Amino acid sequence: MCPVRNKKLTRPTTSQKVTGVIATLIALAVMLVTGFVLSPVGTPLRSEVRTMALPYFTQTWKVFAPGIMKADRTLEFRVGWLDESGDVVKSDWINATQIEQRNSEGNPFPSRIQKLTWNVSGTYMTRYHALDDEQRTRARDTFITRDGDGYAAIRDAQLIAELGEGDGDVIRYLRLDYMVMRHVTLLATAGFDEEIERVQWRVVTHRPNDFTHRFDEEDQYGANITTFGWRQSTLQVDPAMVEEYRALLERVGAESEFEEAAREAE
Repeated sequence: MCPVRNKKLTRPTTSQKVTGVIATLIALAVMLVTGFVLSPVGTPLRSEVRTMALPYFTQTWKVFAPGIMKADRTLEFRVGWLDESGDVVKSDWINATQIEQRNSEGNPFPSRIQKLTWNVSGTYMTRYHALDDEQRTRARDTFITRDGDGYAAIRDAQLIAELGEGDGDVIRYLRLDYMVMRHVTLLATAGFDEEIERVQWRVVTHRPNDFTHRFDEEDQYGANITTFGWRQSTLQVDPAMVEEYRALLERVGAESEFEEAAREAE
């Protein structure tokens, strides 16, 4: 028979002891935090612990759709031009966003250019809502003033003075307001083939039906429409730019919308 050898027991090293203590403390901390997270409402420190822990140890549907769209938004516009007698002719409303989206139907990764007004209208409304109640009321009014026998755009300095001198939110809003005026002017010039005198737009927001009413044909919520006043067009129109816009309208077959809006002009 082979002799049985005695196994020599080794003592844990200092580093192993430290590692064991740390592991034990971590386990106790996890158990303690879990206890607070799952504890009944009213338990002391429950709210504070949940506020710190939940963002790291819970998962919501936002992981899969972080920017889920809660509303459908479109930018609509109408414009005015002068007839032979010098009177302003006002077109009917045109949905610019709907026209742009025709170019991206069936495309899961559309270009930002193909949904320009969808993006811009969201930013525009964000800057609009950053204003206070009095400023928003003024922003929805006209930016046009009398100028002799005609009309002219209210000067930037006067608008800033009316809306709020030294207010960064006002400056950001007016800058984008000016850019929207330029875009609408070019789009309308290409579509109506007229010298555009003034422009106006509105942002229409549709909230989809709740999940339980997703198959209903009737809209559960009405459209929320924010209409802004007339802006005098101050753009020096570049014929080359107009041709680019005209090519877009022809490509998506939007000529009929402008013809209908012209027939319904006031």
